[in-house]
Amino acid sequence: MKGMSLLELLITLGILSVLLAISIPDFKNLVESVSADATLKKLATAIQLGKSAAITNRTTVTLCRSVDGFACGGSWQDGVLVFTDSNRDRVINDEDRLIRYITFPDSKGHIRFRVFQNKQYLQLTSLGITHSQNGNFTYCPFSGDSKIARQLIVNRTARLRFAQDSDGDGIKEDSRGRPLSCD
Repeated sequence: MKGMSLLELLITLGILSVLLAISIPDFKNLVESVSADATLKKLATAIQLGKSAAITNRTTVTLCRSVDGFACGGSWQDGVLVFTDSNRDRVINDEDRLIRYITFPDSKGHIRFRVFQNKQYLQLTSLGITHSQNGNFTYCPFSGDSKIARQLIVNRTARLRFAQDSDGDGIKEDSRGRPLSCD
């Protein structure tokens, strides 16, 4: 049985070190991309859950940012509160009931919500449509890399779609065809 010499072992370790150093930035981008996709898919699930609950319960459902899971407030990346909101006051009271509190513990970025009239909540009617609130949720990684940015577009009927990279430059475009930016 023949073993490796110290020189062969050092050369092998050197080659592995170079390969590892080259692949680390790509691995970091992969982790950020997976985090971005997972965060927006969870957010889409929250909206679909709210839509279903609004139709099933025949009442308005509110989705808002929440830091504690009990009241609206904080940032979207803190969490999303989904609850029935019969009087549309964006507060859980009276006959309202908490449907779900969704957090993003593995998120490596922040979420912005841009919507008509700049409201920082989304309300769904008993028909499962928004109260004239078309807009989008944009995810940007903490690194600010626009190639990692993602967007979930919500139209007035509460139909969802994810922004696509239609021109193949590696950056997804918003609903108007403009590249997403994390500025």
